[in-house]
Amino acid sequence: MRNPHRHSGFTILELILALLLVSIIATLAIPMYFKNDEVTLENAAVLLARDLRATQNRSAYMGRAARVEFLEDGDGYQVLDADGNLTRNPRTDQPFVRRYSSDGVFEGVRIVEIEVGDDLFLDYGSKGYATEEARLVLAFHGEVRVLLVERRSGRIRIMGSTSGWRDLGY
Repeated sequence: MRNPHRHSGFTILELILALLLVSIIATLAIPMYFKNDEVTLENAAVLLARDLRATQNRSAYMGRAARVEFLEDGDGYQVLDADGNLTRNPRTDQPFVRRYSSDGVFEGVRIVEIEVGDDLFLDYGSKGYATEEARLVLAFHGEVRVLLVERRSGRIRIMGSTSGWRDLGY
């Protein structure tokens, strides 16, 4: 015979134990996921591609030239306006600077080759056109990704990409 005072469902103790178990699993699984060299490098390459696209779009939208300056030590890049001043990231409204060494997820990633004309700059004209082509090689623990930026269109390709990322052109 069924007890008429018993309710079906979870007790608060069962719910707390379930949440505790999920928290423990997440605490162990997330760092292990980001320790995967390929995941870290792929995410760094996709972020660089998105930042290049954001810089190009910003130039076209504002009608002002912009420049991506790659740091000499390969530790990252920053975005400058036509006057050489640091711009703000349109997604975060923070200064548009990426330093791999200060970002725990990307620590150890380096831009090991930069082929952009005679300097360390990739320029976008006031209509958003890339003024020259670029070839950038990112490396992390023996893995590499090559980003190619087409002159004029600014179309970006990530050679060796495992995420299926594609530049949609906007």
